[in-house]
Amino acid sequence: MPRHRFTQADVAAMAGVSQSTVSFVLNGNAPVGVRISEETRKRVLDAIRITGYSANPVAQSLAGGRNQILGVFTYETTFPRGGRDFYGPFLVGIEHAAEQVGVDILLFTSARVVDGKRRLSRDGWQRLGIADGCLLLGQHEDQGELQHLLDTNYPFVFVGKRVSEGRMLPYVGADYIAATARQVERLIAAGHRRIGYAGPQGADQSTLDRVEGYRQAMRAHGLPLRFVDVHDVPVGAEEIAERRLTAILVAPENTPDELALALEARGLQVPRDVSMLLLGQPIHPGGAARRWSGFTVPREEMGARALVLLSRIVEHEAATGRTPAATDLDDDDLHQILDCPDIDGDSLAPARDVDDRAQALTTSTDTAPAATPEGTFSDHA
Repeated sequence: MPRHRFTQADVAAMAGVSQSTVSFVLNGNAPVGVRISEETRKRVLDAIRITGYSANPVAQSLAGGRNQILGVFTYETTFPRGGRDFYGPFLVGIEHAAEQVGVDILLFTSARVVDGKRRLSRDGWQRLGIADGCLLLGQHEDQGELQHLLDTNYPFVFVGKRVSEGRMLPYVGADYIAATARQVERLIAAGHRRIGYAGPQGADQSTLDRVEGYRQAMRAHGLPLRFVDVHDVPVGAEEIAERRLTAILVAPENTPDELALALEARGLQVPRDVSMLLLGQPIHPGGAARRWSGFTVPREEMGARALVLLSRIVEHEAATGRTPAATDLDDDDLHQILDCPDIDGDSLAPARDVDDRAQALTTSTDTAPAATPEGTFSDHA
């Protein structure tokens, strides 16, 4: 359906009240002698949320036109704390592309936080109207909110692959499936067969894709899946030792330096005894100087491409009066998947015979770790 900048008159019509009543509700007060019932106030607020109407005076003055402002909304805290810098590279790419395209960037930070996550509900819908469109980032998005944006034809692009009914949701993502499968192939080429996956098995898309890449590659070679829970690093390291894994794929939510130290405390050296490949840059970077093998996520390029795509969608809307469907822009433009380049570090080595390793452990420790029978491994950690 065509999308336009909703006006106060649209809100009034939807709520079945006068424009002055809408104004009174927005201002939070009414003249003496004018009483607005709670039911009426609720209808007005519901209409505002549904339309995404913005009461911002600058946005109102620009009603019906473009203001050359694109928004950025993150579902988690944007700026790093304690060395965690997940969004930084994305924002660098977004800023660079915005400069090239000639638009300003507005970071939305005032949306309410629910269980540690930002939500667009309530005032968030109004504020989005200030911008011509918005980039969305985050691992824990609200599906209902994304559907609302699609239903109202508000221009947006998600930074990160997202599955949607009818492939209506535009995104720029990373090819985690192919990149993770490629790391398994690298390990197999180095003689590894006892390959584990260390990381959460959550429902966010990037985790699902990494696990799927691991499953596909291991099953293609007839190898059993071995998931290791390293939420408790020492316990995870002990499990790796007991299961006699010679290689481990490490999800970025983990701290690889801590895991390597925990393995070394059990007499296992990285990469001599256990090769470790990182599935993207670690979210919690350590202070060690080790050069990790694995792959890197092109975050700057993802941010830049998402900004360019959003600007194209906004331009299309301005020219046609509606947001583009798959028939208006090429599907490859609306759903972009970028390759994740491999990194050749110093944490990948040829597989060492597990019996030789067990003998070395017996020599270096009082008790050798118990071996777990091959047949006990399953799809579950």
